[in-house]
Amino acid sequence: MRYCNECGHMTEGEPLFCNSCGRSYDVRLCPRLHENPRGAECCSQCGSRELSTPQPKIPASWQLLAILIRLGLGLLLFYATLKLIVALLLTPVFQMLLVYFGIMLAGLWALYRKLPEWMQDALRSLWHKEHNDD
Repeated sequence: MRYCNECGHMTEGEPLFCNSCGRSYDVRLCPRLHENPRGAECCSQCGSRELSTPQPKIPASWQLLAILIRLGLGLLLFYATLKLIVALLLTPVFQMLLVYFGIMLAGLWALYRKLPEWMQDALRSLWHKEHNDD
């Protein structure tokens, strides 16, 4: 994906031009799509003077700042999610639900073990059949 510094549009893949504003990414292109440096006045391969307008160049310090902001927001979101999970695990009501769920699972396993062998085999074959269909 490429991000256009001119209009802020994201374009999927590795396009030569922004789909929104039509500017080229970091190079100037002639009508035959020969790549030229940003400061070129004419194409170095075919001599054409019709070159695309590249998107504005963003200083490296601004790019680093954008990365740090994204990283900071991601870490903040991760911390908030972790804090929520810990708060839920420490809530007595949630702990009781986990205990009830565990007791219910233990009961279901005990019932399953009491079934006749042929019925257990039938249930296993149904389980494997469902997973093979996925």
